[in-house]
Amino acid sequence: MLLLVFFACDKSELFIEPGEEMSVAVVEVPKPTSLDQVFMVVEEQPSYPGGNEAWSKHLSRTLNYPVEAKQNGIEGAVYLSYVVDKTGKLRDMQVLKGIGHGCDEEALRVLMESENWNPGKQRGQVVSSRMQLRIVFKLPDGTDGPSTISHETTEVIVEMKDNLSK
Repeated sequence: MLLLVFFACDKSELFIEPGEEMSVAVVEVPKPTSLDQVFMVVEEQPSYPGGNEAWSKHLSRTLNYPVEAKQNGIEGAVYLSYVVDKTGKLRDMQVLKGIGHGCDEEALRVLMESENWNPGKQRGQVVSSRMQLRIVFKLPDGTDGPSTISHETTEVIVEMKDNLSK
């Protein structure tokens, strides 16, 4: 192969005469990015299909106050972390801070049962991004069910009131 290059080139193409300037072409090669690169902050946040109103409906339909938590009067916020990948699928879900008594598992279950999200975008490109979510479990005074269930992402706070007796 080397011989082919040697014979295919003219002598002036292989050698540079002393004092002769050599032209150099500078090509900027972008840094390779991992296919699994996860962004912590993106220009356009991932969103639940239908927006916050649809997410609130999903919560009201699927979130059940755990019996053990009701019986023990447990209230508080469960903080979750998860990745919305380029296709909108949720992965790497974990409880960052929980309150126990079944609430952590219930918050994870509701998140896992949600449909694919609209992925985030950075510079117009669809990317995987990490999200955080807060789901609040609060019992109404003197009753057996949550009166307020709320969630919070990094940018949006939504509160909803619903009479869940499950």
